Parts: sequence; structure tokens; C-alpha cells
Amino acid sequence: MAAMEFSQSGATQKASSKGSPFQNVLDSAVTALNDSQRASSQDAYRLAYGDVDNLAEIMINTLKAETMIQTTVQITTRVVAAYKEIMNIQV
Repeated sequence: MAAMEFSQSGATQKASSKGSPFQNVLDSAVTALNDSQRASSQDAYRLAYGDVDNLAEIMINTLKAETMIQTTVQITTRVVAAYKEIMNIQV
């Protein structure tokens, strides 16, 4: 899993870049999730065909993918709950 880097601080953002910093973070998280799932699927394929040299690496990749999925579900749930709470605020 690649570490996320934040190149801009606070609310400052260059006008030439697309999207908000929050959107960029979400996009990179989804990309990392997809890459992790792809690696786990390839490892499962290699395991089924007996092309495995290091079983521990396969288990680590599988657990990373599972953890990333659980984290994504939790974040999605919390974002939806926060959105609903904001929408219920009386103005």
C-alpha cells in the first residue's frame, strides 16, 4: 500500500488542478483499493495453479485487501451519516 502524500497545506489549491483536495484523497484511496484487490486476485490465481513461492506474501496481500475494503465501508458509512446530519440542520 502506497503512502498518501499531501503536497498542499490547508485550503490553498492551485487553480490549474482539477477537483478539490478531498476529492484527490478519495480518488487515490479508491485507486489504492483497486490495486490491492487486483493484486489479491492475481495471488489467488497463482495459488490455485501452484505458482506460489511465498505463501506469507499472499496472505499479507489478501489481508491488506480485506482491511482496505472494511475501511472503505466504514468511511462511506460515516460520510453518509455526516451528510444526513448536515441536511437535518435547521437554518
